[in-house]
Amino acid sequence: MTATLVAKDLSAQHGDRTLFEGLDLVVAPGDVIGLVGANGAGKSSLLRLLAGLDAPGRGSVGRTPPTATVGHLPQEPDRRPGETVRDFLARRTGVARAQRELDAATEALVAGAEGADDAYAAGLERWLALGGADLDERAEETAAALGLTTGLDHPMTALSGGQAARASLASLLLSRYDVFLLDEPTNDLDLDGLDRLEAFVTGLRAGTVVVSHDREFLTRTTTKILELDLAQQQISLFGAATRRTWRSGPPPGVTPARSTRSTRGRRRPWRSAGAPSGPGWTRGPRTPAARPGTTTSWAATSAARRARSRPPRPARPSG
Repeated sequence: MTATLVAKDLSAQHGDRTLFEGLDLVVAPGDVIGLVGANGAGKSSLLRLLAGLDAPGRGSVGRTPPTATVGHLPQEPDRRPGETVRDFLARRTGVARAQRELDAATEALVAGAEGADDAYAAGLERWLALGGADLDERAEETAAALGLTTGLDHPMTALSGGQAARASLASLLLSRYDVFLLDEPTNDLDLDGLDRLEAFVTGLRAGTVVVSHDREFLTRTTTKILELDLAQQQISLFGAATRRTWRSGPPPGVTPARSTRSTRGRRRPWRSAGAPSGPGWTRGPRTPAARPGTTTSWAATSAARRARSRPPRPARPSG
């Protein structure tokens, strides 16, 4: 199902502090919107509002069609006591909830309740759309591919941090939502996990909003960038990250960090200690940051690098 998520005039507060207000956003099929901003700017709060988990201080969030499924995958996997990996995957993919609703509709249908046939048909369609029919088989294959060798009946609370990260990635790869809301999905992933995540996000037809401090991941996957500037109380929406330029060097509070991908020259995440400022906060892959006071585009810098890499021309013989 193709679905669209529409937010109008949203506002959010944390205590007495306003995080953002007057936010309008459309998440259409095929959109991958990178959500950036300083820690505490309201990125996770916005995802919860879009998912319908929290009520906005003002404004509204609508889905078209209303039956569209929205998957919210928070930053840290919620490891509940007594929950197995299999149960965790079913819950995060939405299949567990769909199964409960289908079971309730089945009981009502058996009891001959009025309207039970329509409820059963809708419940079955939702369960099938979320991948409930073959979830167990796909879960076994995905867990094996990710190196999650503990078994699906292993308690989630007994997993290590790395194993929990693999289980969280597995739940994302197994999901079949109509809209995806991803909060820091790159956290704690190794090189293979980052590759799989990138391939999954770029292959989605569903609308997606993703929070990440991995700038190159956003550059390679997003179609738009939404910046929440807490300090200046501004909301900015920009086009494709790969078309942006650096202006006056890196944004305040953004410094390079080591990455497991640095040896391959592909992924250089950046830690953000403050809100990115200005429309040129992102850049194309493997492009050096501009010096303060200059403006360097991805295309111009790439051309300069190609020119430097050419061997010098031999000197023409005199006479």
